[in-house]
Amino acid sequence: MLIEVTDLSFSYPSSGPILDSVSFSVEEGEVFAIVGGNGSGKSTIARHLNALIPVQAGTVKVAGMDASDPANLYPIRRACGMVFQDPNNEFVSSVAQEDISFGLRNFDFPESEIPRIVSKSLSQVGLEGFEKRDPHSLSGGQKQRLAIAAVLALDPKAVILDEATAMLDPEGRRQVMDLALSLKEKGVSVIMITHFVEEAAQADRVMVLSSGKVLALGTPKEVLVREDVLKEARLFPLLPTLAYLSLKKEGLVAPSAPPLSFEGLWEAMCR
Repeated sequence: MLIEVTDLSFSYPSSGPILDSVSFSVEEGEVFAIVGGNGSGKSTIARHLNALIPVQAGTVKVAGMDASDPANLYPIRRACGMVFQDPNNEFVSSVAQEDISFGLRNFDFPESEIPRIVSKSLSQVGLEGFEKRDPHSLSGGQKQRLAIAAVLALDPKAVILDEATAMLDPEGRRQVMDLALSLKEKGVSVIMITHFVEEAAQADRVMVLSSGKVLALGTPKEVLVREDVLKEARLFPLLPTLAYLSLKKEGLVAPSAPPLSFEGLWEAMCR
């Protein structure tokens, strides 16, 4: 198991309890979505996985390393890279290749290897030839892909996307989601922190949070069709799911598992 979180609880001095005995695990090469409304504790979990927040109660293990051990701080950050909501806050240079090189030098990569790694990382995210570009001149989707390239350069075992698509237009969101899902094929785990149910529907498993507690954990087909869970988490069902449930109440479709896609809705209507 790549990530193991057991009974994690956390409180900020100014706001009280944020997480209440949260437990879950993430396997290697798994796309794992954490969804919930504002203040549910999603980003606080993400920062624990990247060792940005100290563990107060419970345990967090990343690639077998205990996050409560200060000696594991930097190894965990390399193993589990983080991409934040606003990429502009992550750039440290006005040249893309220097921005990626910054992390590599911090982890003492051989200087002779850095140009090759930079080119490879840009290629992985579809930004070949962008080495000399100013990050701030890129589109929103390109900026996030550059931020992901900087994380991939460190050869992580997992990538955390903390609301990484929240500030993007539909095309930028599609670019980032396509890239995130492609990482699974390379054996990289992806932890998506999001409030977009349609993004969570593309994950292997979904965890729904509300007020720091786990409301549901399972596959999208098990979790994202539960009206009670989504309502408590202040989330809206996917449109095909909502349409099916409305039709079912009117007796216009046969009882079956609520669909997550329009194709599934069409099949239910045909039955």
